[in-house]
Amino acid sequence: MNRIAKAITVVVVASLPSVVSAQDSAIPCKATMCSFVLDWGAGQTSASYPPDKRYGSGDDFEARLRSVLTARGFRFRDGAVEGMMAMTVRPTMKSRVMCDAMAGLNPDKSCTAIVGLAVTFLTGDPAVKAPGAIRINNRCAAGDVYMLNTVFAQYAAGMIWWQLEGQAVAKAERPISNC
Repeated sequence: MNRIAKAITVVVVASLPSVVSAQDSAIPCKATMCSFVLDWGAGQTSASYPPDKRYGSGDDFEARLRSVLTARGFRFRDGAVEGMMAMTVRPTMKSRVMCDAMAGLNPDKSCTAIVGLAVTFLTGDPAVKAPGAIRINNRCAAGDVYMLNTVFAQYAAGMIWWQLEGQAVAKAERPISNC
């Protein structure tokens, strides 16, 4: 009886890596590395959006987005690499956004916030199907109050994971914005 149990255990353990890798192979940027492009638009970089007195900097957003996606198991290489699936992230910026947490008599509208994010996937290999585009909005209760850049990056990374893996594979709940 003991030999049979050991044989079954060996077969089960030997088959586990192939099951796990089969699941991950269907999820872009997990089994194989993807190129990561953060496109701020019109020659802009994250440094073009210096620290804002309320929302933070573009560097804060980029660093948090990358770290959260990496913690979820995604693997990236910077810049476009030929033959590799590319994940392009395009933030939409809005200037003249209210800096005050609550509007007062003389609201300060000198801040700049990320109001949305477009995530697209492109592949050079016709045999590999790229996922559809993902649009993530940065919305809070008020019309011109948004999540801080680091908070929005955390939420956006959660939404990217949920769209690609969470809802289908892990049956996870949709991420909730934290304003």
